[in-house]
Amino acid sequence: MNFADNLKNVRHQQGMTQADVATELHVSRKTISSWENGRTYPDILTLVKLGDIYQISLDRLMKEDLGMAQHYQHQEKVSRRNDRVVEVTTYANIALLFLVYVLLFLPGHKLATVAGGLLLLNLIILAPAYQNFDAWRVHGWHLALITIMAIVLNTVIVVTVTGQPEASMLASNAADGAVGAGYAFGYVAGRALWIGTLTVSGIFAIYGRAKQV
Repeated sequence: MNFADNLKNVRHQQGMTQADVATELHVSRKTISSWENGRTYPDILTLVKLGDIYQISLDRLMKEDLGMAQHYQHQEKVSRRNDRVVEVTTYANIALLFLVYVLLFLPGHKLATVAGGLLLLNLIILAPAYQNFDAWRVHGWHLALITIMAIVLNTVIVVTVTGQPEASMLASNAADGAVGAGYAFGYVAGRALWIGTLTVSGIFAIYGRAKQV
């Protein structure tokens, strides 16, 4: 008997409906139906919870289903690959963040724009890995405090180091309404992008390093 049929039989033996099980697991009834029809499999943690609900061992629940074993082997490979991506991109994020700060304070800091672009690209790769990271919820007030401090710090740095030439150009174009308004928007948007990228990158560096430890 495969896992799907066994799961359905065990549920019937317990006198439970799909809705009952869905309520216990905090999932939709369609999810339970999908498992019992063999379209999908529960993750390993949910499988353990199912064993607790039905009061049976995992061996009995799985019944040596080959397809299920292959599914979990694939999940393990994907998980290891994702962990590796997180590790590499976290260290790349730290290195790029440091490089950007150094370049900002060097004469002719235009190279910082290139490094900043790489940093932003790295964040796009890194961000999805943190969507289920428990630290965001457990340490919510820590995150809020660090975010506020990082925004203040990066605002001071970005405005002080990169703002002087642009501010002078903005003043010179103030007489031309259209040009002045366009340049003002570009100035504000550019500074906001710098501040946002550095702030998010710093937060990921802190929490990403903590996650690796």
